[in-house]
Parts: sequence; structure tokens; C-alpha cells
Amino acid sequence: MKLATLFIIASNILCLHAYADVAPQAPDTESANEETVLVLPPLFDYATAPEEIESWADRSNWLVEHFWDNFDFKQKVVGQTQLNHAFKTYIVPMRFADAEVTMKSIKKLIGQLNKNSTLLIQFTKAAERNIYNPATSDMLIDEVYLEFLKALCNNKKVGDLHKARYLHQVKPLENTIIGRQMPKFGFEDRTGVNTEFSPEAITTIIEFGDPDCSECRITRLRLETDTYLQSLAKDGKLRILFISPEVAPEDMSSWRESVKDYPHYWTVGASEDLAEELDLRTTPCIYLIDAQRNIVSKNSTPEAIHRYMEELGN
Repeated sequence: MKLATLFIIASNILCLHAYADVAPQAPDTESANEETVLVLPPLFDYATAPEEIESWADRSNWLVEHFWDNFDFKQKVVGQTQLNHAFKTYIVPMRFADAEVTMKSIKKLIGQLNKNSTLLIQFTKAAERNIYNPATSDMLIDEVYLEFLKALCNNKKVGDLHKARYLHQVKPLENTIIGRQMPKFGFEDRTGVNTEFSPEAITTIIEFGDPDCSECRITRLRLETDTYLQSLAKDGKLRILFISPEVAPEDMSSWRESVKDYPHYWTVGASEDLAEELDLRTTPCIYLIDAQRNIVSKNSTPEAIHRYMEELGN
């Protein structure tokens, strides 16, 4: 099983050599009229797979296993920009490596970092930048990032101040790992009835969004105008929900007014603090849940869901 089945791949994956051949660059602090780029040396000599290893999978496995061989874990602190570059290079072969190899490498790496809380904090920052934050990541790998979160939050040498921002990320990620069952959550529907979402034995789409968000409106309209998906929804072969995750009680009246024209066969609702329970890093965020109640993807698109339903033979 490849790690690609476990994480979301961004559309613009870069090749490993593209990272390895370019030294990390420090942020430009010069004025727009006097641009200067400061090129920093790599933290260490990155591992290079032996030439006799020919297949992409085997080379990727080797690189994931041996990437940090030349890194000195006895250092008290390292340059964050250089570490970000190293970590970005490290994760590229995970695209082709076996999941078991990747997780074994991560656990070994964290085992070494647990001895140095400062490095653990720095590596967690690098992981956040490269595999968690949609704005700065080429691919999102929640299983890997979760290992860093757990290690940092459980490390007694890491102060509460450093843990604070990461503690809030743990529960939503644990609740919504791809492949696991979608958790239940409460919301108030557009008629004012408090209800609970419970996964059913039917393929389900949930768009988490704000009616006033332009991107959310566009995504909703793409769903609403897909005649194939809407036909499935009307026939009871597909369940569609639109849930606003951050609506204060005093704003419910105006929210109901804004969603009154949404399709009557959709489930439309709102809650005040779903981001504390569910991973909602992006807006809008579309969850695709299969008939076995398991999360297929967390950042899907109407087009991808259309293809998924066609492949199911609906």
C-alpha cells in the first residue's frame, strides 16, 4: 500500500531533484528596488540513493529510510529556513514509498527528536509548513503530521506556551483521518431543529462553508448544477449536506435567510464551533464519505465526486 492512499496530494508535486539541487533561500529583506537573495548552505549532505537501485518505489523507500543519516541530532538548534528546505526534500519520495516504510522512518526520526525538545519544536514547525498548512504545502500528509503533534504535546520538556497552538490541532486531525469513520456532530438545521449528523450507509457529500463566502457559493453552485449528482441525490443514492461550521446563535436568523433557497432535498445546517471537532483547514471544505461511513477525502471537488460516483456504477 502506497502512502498516496493515505494523504491528499496537491496538484503541483515537484520532483526530488528539483529540491535537492536548489539551496534554501532566506526571506528577502531588501526593498523592492534592491532585490537580494541570500542563498544558505544545506544543513547537511542529503542522502542519495545508490545507482543500482532502479525502481522508483525502491529508491523512494531507500531515500525515506536514509534521508537523515548525515544529520547531527546533537545540535541544540538549527536554521529554520534550512530545516524547512530539508524537510520539504524529505517528504517528496513519500509520494512513491510504502506507507509502512514512511511511518517507520517518522517514528525513528521522532525518537531521536524526543531527546532534544528544541529540535522537536523546530521539526514540528517544518512539518506544519510542509505537510499541514494548505497555503505552504505541496502535499498534506495528516498521518505523518499527527505523529509530530503527539510527540510535541506529550514531551514534558516542551513548555505549555509552545504546545498551545498545536494542542488545538490534535483532536480535529485524529477525528478525521482519511479511511476512518466520519464522526457524529451536532448542528441546527434551517428549520431551527437541533439534530445530529450520523454517517449512513450511503455515499455522502458534506460541504462545510459560509453562505457569504464567494468560494463557498461557487462550490455550492457547481454541486447544484451537476445534473448527474443532483439526480442521484433526488433518487436517494447520494446524500448532500451544506453545513456552516461557525455561526453564532445570534446570527442564526440571518443565516437561515441566506440558505432558504438551497435545494430542498439537501440537509442544510449550522453550528457554532465545529472546527474544534473536525479538520476544516480550508474554506470551503468538502468531505466525501463512502457507503461504509469512512472518509474518502477531506478536500474533494464536485468533479472528483462526479467521477467517484460514476466509478461506483451509480
